Amino acid sequence: MQKIYFCKDNDNTKKLYKLLKEKYPDMKIKRKDCLGKCKTCKHCPFSVLDGKLLKCETIKELNKEIIDRIAN
Repeated sequence: MQKIYFCKDNDNTKKLYKLLKEKYPDMKIKRKDCLGKCKTCKHCPFSVLDGKLLKCETIKELNKEIIDRIAN
């Protein structure tokens, strides 16, 4: 099962987290207190998918990247 983690401190990803939770209820998607990626967290939206850091310039790009990786 794929796992997606978001940092609670990254306000940019809050809506994306909720959207993905609704769209993929069987997938493990969580918001954690800190993912240890503070420099990335300050500058752009990001998530960790199956241990790999995904970072993009916009939420839209991050959403597309996550969905593309889930589909494969």
